[in-house]
Amino acid sequence: MGNTQKQCKLHVDFDEMLALAKTDPATFEAKRAEYIESFLTSVPAEKQTRLRGLQWQIDQTRHLARTPMASCIAISRMMWDSLHLLSDQQRKLVGLPTEQTVSIKKTAVTSKGRLIRFPAR
Repeated sequence: MGNTQKQCKLHVDFDEMLALAKTDPATFEAKRAEYIESFLTSVPAEKQTRLRGLQWQIDQTRHLARTPMASCIAISRMMWDSLHLLSDQQRKLVGLPTEQTVSIKKTAVTSKGRLIRFPAR
């Protein structure tokens, strides 16, 4: 069984990409897409579909964000959500309570507050 995947040997020069992002956004986007495609074609074919779907989600998140910082925060949140999901799956495998279970219990304990009624207008 031969391995037909290509090796991804691209070195991304951060300083070059930063300069392009500031001075020539179109070229920056073209290079970014080229680097991503080079990586995607280097992984085994059976993993490419999932990774392309994930890249599509990232691209749509970037597109919908109002600012680059909002995009960064949203993509970072996606990453953390995925990491927490993976952690929960691992905890389930070894029989420990998941973070979801723990956070639900914390919420139940800390949600005893006093209701304040505001006067009607």
